[in-house]
Amino acid sequence: MLSDLQSQSGIIWAYRFDADGEPARVPRDEMPDLAPAEGFVWLHLDLVHTRAQSWIAEQDLPDATQEAFLSHEPHQRLDHSANLAWGVSHDLIRDIADKSEDVGALRWIIGESFLLTGRREALHSIRMTAEALDRGEPAASPAGLFEQIIEYIIDDVTDAVVRLVDETDSVEDHILLDRLHDGPQRVGAVRRTAVRLHRQLSGLHVLFRRFAETQSGRCAPDAVKAAATRLLQRVDGLHHDVQSVQDRARLLQDEIAARSASRTNRQLYVLSLLTALFLPATFITGLFGINVKGLPWVESEAGAFFVTLTCLAAALLTLVLLRRRGVIGS
Repeated sequence: MLSDLQSQSGIIWAYRFDADGEPARVPRDEMPDLAPAEGFVWLHLDLVHTRAQSWIAEQDLPDATQEAFLSHEPHQRLDHSANLAWGVSHDLIRDIADKSEDVGALRWIIGESFLLTGRREALHSIRMTAEALDRGEPAASPAGLFEQIIEYIIDDVTDAVVRLVDETDSVEDHILLDRLHDGPQRVGAVRRTAVRLHRQLSGLHVLFRRFAETQSGRCAPDAVKAAATRLLQRVDGLHHDVQSVQDRARLLQDEIAARSASRTNRQLYVLSLLTALFLPATFITGLFGINVKGLPWVESEAGAFFVTLTCLAAALLTLVLLRRRGVIGS
């Protein structure tokens, strides 16, 4: 039985790409070289594995690069030297069946002849990229493969934005028809999801804009700068869509609050009218309920009828006075 050298070093999988970019899995009993004779390699590591951390420490990589790759820092970042680029991106965590709504950190290093990625939880975009390579899809360079991974991340965000827009449209329609009973909960869920996506896209926007447009990215590798420019266009479009959803969600929340306040005011209005109409009758029944002599109709056989008629007359008089004062519309 062949020994699994890659698992012993914390390598989840390794791909070797020839000069034409055609991928092939590196056998598990073979340790890939970060400087192949032709093409490039992609190594994906499990950073929970202590041996993976030791393996990274053994490679000829700058200290700052190794520190960023092995750290537990969750924030998105992107740094570079003349020959390397490295950083952290957010991706959806993949559970047993499919992607979840939780976000994990993808750490990566791009070199001239290699792409290193690492994670502590299974990530969706990495799995999608590996499946694409298994189908034979080529990758021209480490930067091109990295761009493909980020494209899958952006695709996940795009799907989430589409679902979010559909949910926002549904909530809006029900609010306008005044049929939404769980409006605050649904709008709250939309806003929470929009905030998460906005933060993820904002981080990607800052990273790629730094490479594509600012002075600090001019000495970065050309392939990485070109990929960052292309990705920035997609991120900016999604960023605008998420902001639009956030604005609509805030307006819907204001609309729900206004309708709820209006409904409450109507209910209080009706309650106030009922209180005003029955107040005289309540006073009369209370007055006739006292046990003293001299009350009218005490000995009359039709006393209850007269008292009822008096209560109705008092309520009718109150109604007339309220209409004359404009409290009740005509």
